[in-house]
Amino acid sequence: MSPKISNKQKALKKEKIAQESLETFKKFGYHDTTMSKISSATNVSKGGLYAYFENKEDLFIFILDYILNQKSTLLEYSYKNKNAFEQLLEQWKRIIFSWDDLDYESTLLIFEFWLEASRNKEYREKLISNYYMTEKYFTKILKDGVKTGEFKSDINAEIITQIFWTYVDGQVQFWLTRNHHPDKEELTLLFSQLKLLLMGLCNDD
Repeated sequence: MSPKISNKQKALKKEKIAQESLETFKKFGYHDTTMSKISSATNVSKGGLYAYFENKEDLFIFILDYILNQKSTLLEYSYKNKNAFEQLLEQWKRIIFSWDDLDYESTLLIFEFWLEASRNKEYREKLISNYYMTEKYFTKILKDGVKTGEFKSDINAEIITQIFWTYVDGQVQFWLTRNHHPDKEELTLLFSQLKLLLMGLCNDD
């Protein structure tokens, strides 16, 4: 009889499989990755994989959750002694420079997540849920800045948040279509231009 595996051991094994599978997805891309390739890369039989994940999509969703949860931690820091402008600047700096920790294949895979979400309802719901979380975070800072008179009164916090995410996501797409991964100098330039846009939200007085 096989030894009984505790829930903790099973969770750790599942996470280990997902981490090693991520490298396979990065190497082959979403559509060309198969459970057979994952089995070979992880040294886990296909039967063993199916003991933890129903199929490739189930495994992909688990990895997606892991990546989105990592992304959300970027917003968990509070800056009580900073004004609204400084808070926005600090958070966008963290988000932009987080790309420096990703290789090109990781960036490309994240972009595949976005594309696949247009065809997969469960992926789409997870991405939308994650976006609403970040939208709520940034709109609160913007609205607080309006209340204190730091930001102009006629700004729409929700639309401004959408514009800035479009700015960052669009730049990532620009790099990917050119098979390019930015270095720190490029990220610094991107951040400096974002700072100029943020300054336009501030009252002149």
